[in-house]
Amino acid sequence: MQKKIDTGKISEAVKALIERGSTLKQLNGVTNDELEAVYSLAFGHYRSGNFKDALKLFQFLVLFDHLNAKFWFGLGAVQQALKDFQNAVVAYGYCSFLNLENPKPQLHAAECFLALGDKRNAASCLEALNAYCPTGTDIGREYRAKAAQLRPLIGEDVFAALAKEDEKKS
Repeated sequence: MQKKIDTGKISEAVKALIERGSTLKQLNGVTNDELEAVYSLAFGHYRSGNFKDALKLFQFLVLFDHLNAKFWFGLGAVQQALKDFQNAVVAYGYCSFLNLENPKPQLHAAECFLALGDKRNAASCLEALNAYCPTGTDIGREYRAKAAQLRPLIGEDVFAALAKEDEKKS
């Protein structure tokens, strides 16, 4: 007779593990090298335009290591390529949360918000990029310049309205 698996207990165990800051990678004994191999495969699918397979692999990666910003960025990039802008924004947001000084997810989230017609949140992303992006670095200069190119698409009136909101909060 086969023993019945109590999925409720498993769910609680996984939830407790994650609350302690652990990952499914650790629970299952998956190595960083194994996840990097999957990442290489996912990135290869992305680069070749095979977005559906890349999506599955990046979803696997963020499931097994939800604390890896690179995996979240890859997921966001695939979702953006598939024009799933709403989910791409979520992935980019999580990536940004894990590495606030990386301007890439903030810029791409702004692009996604623009594609969704949400200029206010696009402007907010660019403001965050400018606030947290390291100054005096090549990547900082590059992404500040890219952000400056998006500003006209958003409109200075939107940035002014955000500044007014911030003043009221202070």
